[in-house]
Amino acid sequence: MVIQKEQFASCITKYQRLIFTICLSFTKNYFDAEDLAQETFLSAYRHLDSFDGKNPKAWLTAIAANKCRDYLKSPSRKTGSLTDEELGFLEDKKGSPEKELIEKDTAQRVYDLCNQLKEPYKSTATSYFCGNIKLSELSRDTGQNLKTLETQLYRAKKLLRALWEEEPA
Repeated sequence: MVIQKEQFASCITKYQRLIFTICLSFTKNYFDAEDLAQETFLSAYRHLDSFDGKNPKAWLTAIAANKCRDYLKSPSRKTGSLTDEELGFLEDKKGSPEKELIEKDTAQRVYDLCNQLKEPYKSTATSYFCGNIKLSELSRDTGQNLKTLETQLYRAKKLLRALWEEEPA
């Protein structure tokens, strides 16, 4: 007894939950199980003429199990997990373009404000804020007393704060 194509629709309705459950038990993924259940019925429909018609339930479950096994063995499905070190290489070291623009704009604004200061505050603030030079290095390079540089930086910060607040952003 061969199943007619019209009878196949009733087989789909009758066994769709069973086939989906089988696929889900293999894959443990709802979406993969849906795809495999659909592939099961497509394959069964394509090979309907080779089915003897004796046990459609067993025939469909065998197709589903084979489809799932093939899927699980598929090299395209396999994903390897990365180590923490490998994930570190993938990490975006740069900030977003917006963040970079804001940082660049802020750095330029600080530089412009430092240049508005009078000496000795101008050179101390520019070296410290724009050149990222530590006061201890600046003291060693210029021969100035560290305490003098600390006082100049303290006063420069106060002046810069006032200029920052009065200047429109």
